[in-house]
Amino acid sequence: MAERGPAAKVAIIGIQGAGKTTLFCALTGMDPARAAAHSGKTAAAAVRVLDPRLLAAHQKNGPDKKLVAPTLEFIDTPPLWLEGPQKQDNPGIFAQFRDADGFILVIKAYEEADRGKIAGQIEAVKGELFLADVDVMQKRIEKLRADTKKPLPNRVELLRELAGLERLAEAVAGGDSKAFDTLKEEDEKKVRGFQFFSKKPIIPLANVSEMDLSAPPFEPTAALKLELELLGMEESERASFMKDYGLASLATAGFPRQVFDRLGLQTFLTLGDKDTTAWAVRKGATSLEAAGKIHTDIQKGFINAEIISWADLEKAPSPHAARQKQRVEGKAYVMRDFDVVNVKFNV
Repeated sequence: MAERGPAAKVAIIGIQGAGKTTLFCALTGMDPARAAAHSGKTAAAAVRVLDPRLLAAHQKNGPDKKLVAPTLEFIDTPPLWLEGPQKQDNPGIFAQFRDADGFILVIKAYEEADRGKIAGQIEAVKGELFLADVDVMQKRIEKLRADTKKPLPNRVELLRELAGLERLAEAVAGGDSKAFDTLKEEDEKKVRGFQFFSKKPIIPLANVSEMDLSAPPFEPTAALKLELELLGMEESERASFMKDYGLASLATAGFPRQVFDRLGLQTFLTLGDKDTTAWAVRKGATSLEAAGKIHTDIQKGFINAEIISWADLEKAPSPHAARQKQRVEGKAYVMRDFDVVNVKFNV
């Protein structure tokens, strides 16, 4: 059976006072008092990624049917320190979220003194993460250098790993995370287990004051304290206050969808008699890989995939009518975002 857990884990990071926990509460609905009780430790909660296209497909397939959406697990983390004696605690803090698939970097930008330092704050936090990676790389490099001096049967393989890791460490030390993109598949597999921060998406979000909303100093931007207060109101009351602040929508409402996309994920749909289900796959995944998301037996017995594009479903009055545009694809077909899929298979 394929696992149906979170599509990805996303750590919310930032310096002291940046607004990490405020964002965490706004995204997950957790009570701020409860979140504050986790101070100094991580807290996690899953959030459904409700794309408007999924909601539209659910209406067409039958609003009385069960709606199953992909989820992201958001992790609130202890603050990172850029200076002072607490900076020595960073390595221990990093260990608490190294296995995350990506990071939201909340930037402290709601005070006048911080507005001109946004770029510097981003680079400083990324610098700490990259430095932690270089430290891990150097330890591995030292071991490889020692091992390659021995007459080991896999010495050639170790020499290749050493050369690749030395190039990678030099690039990351200089702030170049694109060096991972040049790795061959075999070399990428060797570094995958280290869970390097510099290999994963880091998504900045500036936490500004409500006074800056009309002319934000950075994108994306949110007045997180204000948004959390608005989320605590009744919908009718919230609409009135949003109008006063010139807000057409809340930044945090659509943020899970933005993060989902930045993590390199996309969605495909299955429309059943009892449910409308959205499944998360990486961009570039094949129909065979998509079948495995539904069930491993379906992947093993894959024959073909009946595909309805999102554009055809959107135009059709019903899923049944959209089947007139259905086409049959093989296992090498590259999935497109919001394809509707019906997999034919042998058990």
